Amino acid sequence: MATCGTCWRQFRNTYARQQHMDALDHDVPEHECDRCTLYFMSRSAVVNHMNAKNHWYYDCDFCDETWPDTEALEEHEIEEHLYCADCDRSFTSRNNIRMHRNSRIHRGANMECPFCRQCYTSATGLSHHLENGACPRAPSLNREVVYEIVRSKDPGGLISKNLVGWRGNAPYYEATAQAWNGYAYECYLCHRQFGRLESLNQHLSSPAHKQNLYHCPRRISCGREFTTLAGLMNHLESESCGYTKFENVQQSVRGIVSSDRLIGFR
Repeated sequence: MATCGTCWRQFRNTYARQQHMDALDHDVPEHECDRCTLYFMSRSAVVNHMNAKNHWYYDCDFCDETWPDTEALEEHEIEEHLYCADCDRSFTSRNNIRMHRNSRIHRGANMECPFCRQCYTSATGLSHHLENGACPRAPSLNREVVYEIVRSKDPGGLISKNLVGWRGNAPYYEATAQAWNGYAYECYLCHRQFGRLESLNQHLSSPAHKQNLYHCPRRISCGREFTTLAGLMNHLESESCGYTKFENVQQSVRGIVSSDRLIGFR
């Protein structure tokens, strides 16, 4: 039986009830189930019913679960079925779909450099831009200068290491032709091999063999350390250790480069 929520007349089926409601401008009971014609005296009662009977309006295309709105359905399909409905694509792992959902396709490029106004998709991209001295409006910025800025806004050491005696003078390495081992140019620090001397020196001038300046805020359960802010941001944006969400990382980096507030991710 189906009940009119205005005059409380009962009908054999929902079709007959709909004709009645259309003719008299009546409506369904306020707390009627999304799936069946049972109705209740309160919202909490109908929610309990729909949870117990799996009677929500929106169906998952991959399983029998139902959901109260499209946002909850989308989150379920992403987390449980690794499926992006917007792109109609399935993925092989949670990390892959998370990277896809956080890519330029879905996020756009709204991480703006405060100096040159170039935009990036993620905090990682913006951090890399600044640490590499790639900003034409702030050429003096580099890994060491960025670290000093971060330290000034992170007195509690949430993400930055408190390096006693830090002077910002990172060691500089350069290889010569003597790095040729008969087969390739070999890094004398990690023994990686390169086909060209230029490639080896690019490796030596990178942060690969420089001091770790940052650590994951989840120091006990994760404990990973990073030579660059970009490396730390990439770790946090991946949500691999579960410390924070992608969106919180973006807000934190905006605060580092464009305000005087202290660093936080909550």
